[in-house]
Amino acid sequence: MRAAQKDDGSAYWEYVLLYMDDALCISENAEHILRKEIGKYFYVKEGSVGPTSIYLGNKVSKVTLENGVDAWSFSSSQYVQAAVSNVEDYLKQRGKSLPAKAPAPIAAGYRPEIDVADKLNTADAAYYQSLIGILR
Repeated sequence: MRAAQKDDGSAYWEYVLLYMDDALCISENAEHILRKEIGKYFYVKEGSVGPTSIYLGNKVSKVTLENGVDAWSFSSSQYVQAAVSNVEDYLKQRGKSLPAKAPAPIAAGYRPEIDVADKLNTADAAYYQSLIGILR
């Protein structure tokens, strides 16, 4: 994140988001930043620079706020649908499934300190940890 100035002299903030091999640049000079600045340190695949609609599984779109300011919006709907599908497939392989209807993520009155459910085996614990790591 850094301060920048538009051609008309107005001030704004430029942002570059980098995660593994995904990059998102929000700037009046995004292509220059990706090719010349980020490109000094990382390989930028030809044809990969351009307007985006998805970043890290999230839908990205430009919106105009009520006050007339343009802003960027992220929607995690697509990401969440993929995550739920992944869990459903994982459970199906084990002969299990998610409940058809759940009014809340955790049952009312649930007290984890007195939960006596069996602990996860090593493979299930690793899978659970991979989900938590993804959601951070």
